[in-house]
Amino acid sequence: MRVWLFGADGCSPLEKPDIQQLLKDESKIFWVDLCNDEEQTAHVLRDIFQFHPLAVEDVLNERQRPKVEEYENNVFAILNPVQFHEKELAFRELDVFVGKNFIVTIHDGSEDAMVEETLRLINNRATFKLPMSSGYLLYVLVDVMVDSYFPLLDAIGDHIDEISEAILGAPKTDQLAALFHLKRKLSEMTRVVGQQRDMFGLITREDEPFINSETLRYYFRDVYDHLLRVNDTVNSYRDNVGSVIDLYLSSVSNRLNIIVKRLTVVTIASSALAVITGFYGMNFDQTFPSFDSPWGVPFVVILMIVVALLVLVLFYKRE
Repeated sequence: MRVWLFGADGCSPLEKPDIQQLLKDESKIFWVDLCNDEEQTAHVLRDIFQFHPLAVEDVLNERQRPKVEEYENNVFAILNPVQFHEKELAFRELDVFVGKNFIVTIHDGSEDAMVEETLRLINNRATFKLPMSSGYLLYVLVDVMVDSYFPLLDAIGDHIDEISEAILGAPKTDQLAALFHLKRKLSEMTRVVGQQRDMFGLITREDEPFINSETLRYYFRDVYDHLLRVNDTVNSYRDNVGSVIDLYLSSVSNRLNIIVKRLTVVTIASSALAVITGFYGMNFDQTFPSFDSPWGVPFVVILMIVVALLVLVLFYKRE
């Protein structure tokens, strides 16, 4: 468990925090960050903060959908940060409680980088002219999360371009499997981003008690706008993946047609040569040239070569 106390100049970590005392002093804004250790997390959330049992249950049972719930003394939100690692989309869960003078986050260890980035932005407040509050802490946290989507989307777009170029060069079955897998992940991302978009749309419209600054509400609308852009981009990538799948099928079909045409030429040429060789395999007493002619074999060989070349010339003229 990590605890930071915030003031006008930034934040300072507390080594041995008295959370009960901090809760009583509403003039102090603090942030409690928990890694999801079930026993410690349940103790802090139930016994110290006394959050609603349903919210605590959602925290302990991971893989919940993004949502926001308003309770008597706090707002509970579930966020889903995402990362694109080794060409794989991975969705995680970040649980957030926002009260009058506190914010509590619960996550696994993979979110430490996002927490550190949030603290860095809060300490460097030159860009923002907002009073310190729990709503402001929530804004910076979700803004960091949403901004992390954009480089991820750039990486996905580059990955789609790489697959497209590889398909144009030499389509392979593993490329099609990768495209279907990516399409499923993009569908999941559409669902996650869409639910978070609706969640922040609700926050910006309703009179949430912990987002009590009209100026802060503008910033949350900016987050909502970013989620709209992310959602549009994800939908665009889903369409692109569908187009690349069509490209793969067309490329495979074209390569198959080329192979069939080549086999057709070989078959026609072989059939023509088989007619010639079959003629000399018949039981005729007299042939041209005769069987005992010294130039008979060269003549037949040259005839077969001429016929094969004639078939090739006729075929390519029809192309």
